[in-house]
Amino acid sequence: MDYREYQAIMKENGYKESRAVRLFLKRAAAFNKRKQILMKREEADGGNRILNQYIKKTEEQRWKAVWDAIDCAAIEQRQGFMFFEDGGGDKFMDVMIAQYKGDLSQMTAIEKATYKYYELLDEMAKRAREGALVN
Repeated sequence: MDYREYQAIMKENGYKESRAVRLFLKRAAAFNKRKQILMKREEADGGNRILNQYIKKTEEQRWKAVWDAIDCAAIEQRQGFMFFEDGGGDKFMDVMIAQYKGDLSQMTAIEKATYKYYELLDEMAKRAREGALVN
């Protein structure tokens, strides 16, 4: 998938490119950069099956990261708020605490999964700041 296809999917579905979505796109870009480095090496060392497998795997990881970005946009649209722009996990948990009067064991599976997704995004943002998005 290229950037035009990504944009077409986002536009067709009315998805917004939030900070969380851009995190996944940065991850895809990092995989693409890695792939370009490997492809330059492959030009010099044609026929290296191991290198070709790494190129293929890296392209699959890039492709998955783009779809993760689209999936993130779909989640944000469905739930009606953006993960970072609308306050992050702390504000979400404040709502859960108020809703369930402090008894978080009453959270639904979707609410628990939403919070876990917040945690994943926070970790990704931290890794992005450290320059380690593809590890």
